[in-house]
Amino acid sequence: LARLTGAAPSSAGPHVTRTLTAPGLRQLIAFISRMTAADRAELEGISADRSHQIVAGALVAEAAMRALDIDKVEICPWALREGVILTRIDKGLE
Repeated sequence: LARLTGAAPSSAGPHVTRTLTAPGLRQLIAFISRMTAADRAELEGISADRSHQIVAGALVAEAAMRALDIDKVEICPWALREGVILTRIDKGLE
């Protein structure tokens, strides 16, 4: 979602700050919700498998940001599994 709203691509490296803003997300939702899944799959970073769920994911993200009253979120370059690993390392592999 962040990439589709203008955040730096992953090729820019993990230390580049990437943010997702509420206004950018709302604009993206308006754009991708009118597209077919096949058209969404043509967008950079959206696979055919994810093209069916990206709108729902965007709506959930927008609702969460609204509920938490936040205007932007910083995107972590790592996935949940890396977060779990880093947390375990920080805690000394208990």
